[in-house]
Amino acid sequence: MPLQVAPLPGESTGSFVQRLARANGLTLTDFLERVGQGRKAVDPQFAEMYVNPEGLQYLSVLSGRPAAALQWALPSLANSHLLTAENGEPDEGEARWAWPWEPMDGYLVRACDVCARVRGASVPVWTIWPDTWRVCARHGRWTDNSRSRDPLFIRLDALPEVVGAHRRRLRLKGRFGPAGRALFADAFQAAVFWWTHRPDTERWAQRAARAGLKPRDVRTAPLVVHPEAVAVAEAMVRFGRWQRDGREHSDGQVWLEVMERQLYRWGVEGAFVRTPLTEWLTRHTPSAGSMPQRPAGLGHRRRQYLPIRPEHRKVAAESGSVEARSCLPWQLGAGALEM
Repeated sequence: MPLQVAPLPGESTGSFVQRLARANGLTLTDFLERVGQGRKAVDPQFAEMYVNPEGLQYLSVLSGRPAAALQWALPSLANSHLLTAENGEPDEGEARWAWPWEPMDGYLVRACDVCARVRGASVPVWTIWPDTWRVCARHGRWTDNSRSRDPLFIRLDALPEVVGAHRRRLRLKGRFGPAGRALFADAFQAAVFWWTHRPDTERWAQRAARAGLKPRDVRTAPLVVHPEAVAVAEAMVRFGRWQRDGREHSDGQVWLEVMERQLYRWGVEGAFVRTPLTEWLTRHTPSAGSMPQRPAGLGHRRRQYLPIRPEHRKVAAESGSVEARSCLPWQLGAGALEM
């Protein structure tokens, strides 16, 4: 192509090829005729584009970038996501592309508009992301996989507690690695449970209003519960450290009572409050003598080591969305009775 565009890290393939087409004055359909064979193109905000190995080589030539560089930037071009022939073997010969409605991995989430402009994108950019939402703390943006234009993205100027919680979550991840990620996933799922039962809780309704969202919309939940989810994750980390160090406060019942009082201060109260925490304790309270030893050779990081319970690992994935990484089973969008 005479004019080139740079892919953004994590960008969807469909988003990238649409930007490349527009930069050269082509419709997406006209551009794809140069990539190979396939059915009707789809707007990149609704579906993701996949190619076979030959299609990847065509994209490499058209974009002026090595195939390996495209695969590094665009998750859906990974070898594991390249289209195969019907018999499961790699395609040989013709380049081919397809737009399945559901991405093979993750969700289509809009990128921060400021990040996109800084990198030269003049149109909305869509990314492949593990969760249905993401935070850009640098520019104060919350984006998600909603196709609603009201609003397209959420400015966090009026929600500094959400930005602060996001940064604390990153610190948990940095300090405790996989355990920090797993505990945030569990805490997020607990918060989803509480929000489903009490979406009109005052602090959550106020945040929804400041964000320009409706308190009871499913889209609203991940944003408004974010500060509480991170606070619960921090409490779970403390409980795990008490257990690790054999502290007297490592009794689950004591921790449960502390958490119940905290939720009351947040304005979340009712018989349902204990349910997710009790469920969590069944998978995170070791039996007598089952506490794993900290691995040797951690040096100064020994104090930051937290084990991930076998009971958690049995039901939770090591990667993917927060729902997949959690040992708590419910889904955002399910009704309270289903949970």
